[in-house]
Amino acid sequence: MKRFVNALVLFAAWGCNADSRRDPGMVYGFDTIKPSANLTWTPCFDDFTCARLELPLDYSNKSIGTTSIAFIKLAGKNASVESPSIIINPGGPGGSGVDLLLSNQAIATQMFGEQYNLVSFDPRGVNNSGPSLDCFSGNPEARMAFNRLHRTGVTNISSTSLEEQYYSSSIYGDWCNDAVENGSPHGYYVTTPAVAHDLLTFIEAEAELAGQPPSDAKLWLYGISYGTVIGSTFASMFPDRVGRMILDGVMNADQYYDNDWRDNVDQMDEAMEKFSSFCHSAGPESCSFWGPTPANITARMDGIIQKLQNHPVPVSEVQSRGLPTLVTYSDLKALFVNTLYVPIASFPVMADILHQLEQGNVTALVGMFDGSGIASDAGFVIQCADSYRRNRLTTIEEFKSYVEYTVSKSKYIGDIYPIFVDRILCRSFRPQLPDSMLAQGPINGLGRPTSFPILFASNTIDPITPLKSARKMSSQFPGSVLLLQEAVGVSYRISITQSSQARV
Repeated sequence: MKRFVNALVLFAAWGCNADSRRDPGMVYGFDTIKPSANLTWTPCFDDFTCARLELPLDYSNKSIGTTSIAFIKLAGKNASVESPSIIINPGGPGGSGVDLLLSNQAIATQMFGEQYNLVSFDPRGVNNSGPSLDCFSGNPEARMAFNRLHRTGVTNISSTSLEEQYYSSSIYGDWCNDAVENGSPHGYYVTTPAVAHDLLTFIEAEAELAGQPPSDAKLWLYGISYGTVIGSTFASMFPDRVGRMILDGVMNADQYYDNDWRDNVDQMDEAMEKFSSFCHSAGPESCSFWGPTPANITARMDGIIQKLQNHPVPVSEVQSRGLPTLVTYSDLKALFVNTLYVPIASFPVMADILHQLEQGNVTALVGMFDGSGIASDAGFVIQCADSYRRNRLTTIEEFKSYVEYTVSKSKYIGDIYPIFVDRILCRSFRPQLPDSMLAQGPINGLGRPTSFPILFASNTIDPITPLKSARKMSSQFPGSVLLLQEAVGVSYRISITQSSQARV
């Protein structure tokens, strides 16, 4: 268990590429693996084994067919037949656990040790798992046209921007509904409760493969960001099947299912304020936007914001014969929100860009906002299917109220956050789903305690999955513990400062 807890301060590295060796007898993709109702592992990607587990689309009505879920395993060198598998649950919705484990083999082993098998997976509708849905049915021109219509910049940038974003959002749901009706009839069968049931089926299949009673199988899970919604949903549905569970970078699960992500903006400005203090402490040698006081740094940054808000900068590209563009206030706000996902690693980059802007060079911001457009549908399809019957963001009055709240809570991120997460897209989705696919009531363990207490974890300043969400979710599961680390950042991209401490 000590190794398992150490994950909270080690899971920080991203981008270690999977080994590129090619063994002729090795599988390097899931397309060549035949789905099976029995858990069958195939050697893959040199150091791993892979499986495609065939599971019911609807556990309450198995006659409608099956889908396959991609799993990947890194066997612990010291693991035995009795050793539990730790399932690493990716963020999202829409994140690929297969890619996560492939890209972080070394750090994952360091986190958890060699006495466990490490498993991850692509949840329903994501990457290598079915059922998939392409809302624009292979029509990239239509997708680009929608992005141009809908993504008009920060939500309150003009007198009409909010209304344009609200009314254009229905186009997206119309295309997704049409894709389901005319080609992917089970494209909405990707809900989080179904994924939780998939995990139950997986641990039972793994127990059976090891010669153990499936009914005794327990889930060992390290869930991050949206993975904490999967974990808390599993604990709410199957409390007696919880083994060891760490939920790190915690989302408020009920707000997630209500499509009302208000808590998420709670600590964004706290994190932005840390940029000024960290930059000042680092000194001019280490922070290119350094100033004699944190207040000086903040004031200069605010001046850049105001200048771009009032005066977008044209980039003609005449000399390079490239495409002309305009750098806007929305590009700067996109820089800020992207920085907050990995603040400690990204603050130096943001400092360099702010320094360039102060010198009149805006090229680093070119395309920053446009680059955050919708390229994949999986995350939105999952979110919108999950929230269909509980959606609290459907009318223009609700959208205005939501935007007013985010703006009031965060002067740096509040105006771009609604279009960045873009939850208004769910308002015209019409999934026809059985009750078994949807979250029934609040997500909690009240009255049904888990078989082993859950460990929730959070940074003291978390700009994306704030501390108040971790406190809320811990309060909903009696016996759970909340582990705090005195640091800034999203927990699963842990940002350890010199004064960083973990405390319960």
